[in-house]
Amino acid sequence: MLKKLLCGATLLCAATFSLAGTITLNDTVSLQTTNFQTALSFAKFDTMGGTRVLDSVSFSIDGSIFGTIEVESRDASATVISTKLEAQLTLTDELMNTLVVTIPSIERILNASAFDGTVDFGGSSGATYDDLMASQFNIETYTDAATLAMFTGMGDADFTFDAAAASIATGAGSITSQFNTSASGFVEVIYTYTDVVTNVSAPSHVAFLGLGILAFAGLRKVRK
Repeated sequence: MLKKLLCGATLLCAATFSLAGTITLNDTVSLQTTNFQTALSFAKFDTMGGTRVLDSVSFSIDGSIFGTIEVESRDASATVISTKLEAQLTLTDELMNTLVVTIPSIERILNASAFDGTVDFGGSSGATYDDLMASQFNIETYTDAATLAMFTGMGDADFTFDAAAASIATGAGSITSQFNTSASGFVEVIYTYTDVVTNVSAPSHVAFLGLGILAFAGLRKVRK
């Protein structure tokens, strides 16, 4: 009986609990003409001597494109031309694994007449669309052991931000088109973790209560 009470008092004097937390790191890729690549580095997740466990890692891109579309139909008859200003923005790790992709795009439709005789991206058979802008956000979350291990430890993890133009014009049999595209991005890495704390002393009055129980049990044993 005394041993059981002693064990109970020990449990009252110690506790184990866990806390969830997040760490967010970010960087901005400045506006540049596509196509381009930019190197990025973010700190890996520090386990703080094994007291924290990484549960998931998320990667996001809030990407934007800016630019101009110029298009001219050289067809002998009227036609409809669909144009799209677009870029694919990709974040890869140091092994060139794709982590997250976003594809901002904006479309413009031209109802073109038969070719007016001049490739000037204007008139009745052509058009120029200036000051175009589009944005798109995407986030991917990973919980597999291999990915978590790659981004756990000391030091930095290296990444590549790639911006590749993907603009297109379709519709007429004969089209002359030009696209000027620039892109930028806001990149975030989010670590979600559990912070485990052990051997936390309970308040002193709880400890005294445990000792009181033991003393009372001892007196009862002596009286018997």
